[in-house]
Amino acid sequence: MDMLGMLGLALNAARQGARVLLAHMDRPDDELVIRAKRDGTPVSAADMASHRAIEVALAPSGIPVISEEGELPPYAVRKLWPYYWLVDPLDGTASFLQQRSGFAVNIALCGPDGPIIGVVADPLEGVVYSGSPVFGGQTHSLHPAPSASGIPLRPLPPARPYRLLASSTERASLEELLPPHLLPSAPDDFVVTRMSGAQKFCHIAAGRADLHSRTGPYMEWDCAAGDGLLRAQGLAVIDRHTGAPLRYNSPTLLVQGLWVSRV
Repeated sequence: MDMLGMLGLALNAARQGARVLLAHMDRPDDELVIRAKRDGTPVSAADMASHRAIEVALAPSGIPVISEEGELPPYAVRKLWPYYWLVDPLDGTASFLQQRSGFAVNIALCGPDGPIIGVVADPLEGVVYSGSPVFGGQTHSLHPAPSASGIPLRPLPPARPYRLLASSTERASLEELLPPHLLPSAPDDFVVTRMSGAQKFCHIAAGRADLHSRTGPYMEWDCAAGDGLLRAQGLAVIDRHTGAPLRYNSPTLLVQGLWVSRV
């Protein structure tokens, strides 16, 4: 597989999706055609427009796409795929609709063992984060570049107080959030910051935070791109229940909690 070519496609797709979302920023809610999905989570015209743009951008790869806003192929079919794209066209839809902030575009190329390439676009920051076996972790401009290479991510080693990122809806205590190998030996050892969606993985990848933990369920498209970012740096996103790296393309696509640590 041409990893450099796949990275270029993923970067282009993320940029296309991000531009679509930015174009919807100033539209009033009644024009965004907001509705609730079966699980109660919101979806809007922005989600669907980003989904369509990303599908078109990834089509030259000939690799099937699993998208939050697309039709999910039967497990009997997709479990046979050697590679597939796992996409969230608008990660943080609720944040986008409520505040027009805290949202991202997630794109991961997955193989039998999970994400190979991870790309997360932060439209408001104007930055695209990537993780790949070709270049490791990098940042890129939201505007197209002549090559897939960007600026390497070189995070500094973690130092106390360790910065732990959690979702705004997380209700677990610090002791419950910490990975098993860590215990708060002093009250000031950890600082917990609340943050939306895939941006948490980007902050870990850039070294602006040291840990991310979630006790509640995620969907695979919520974390695959971030997992790909971190795998490129030798970091594993761990399933809270198995203690092993996350596995993907399950029958339900559900992840029951996770953590990742630089410490």
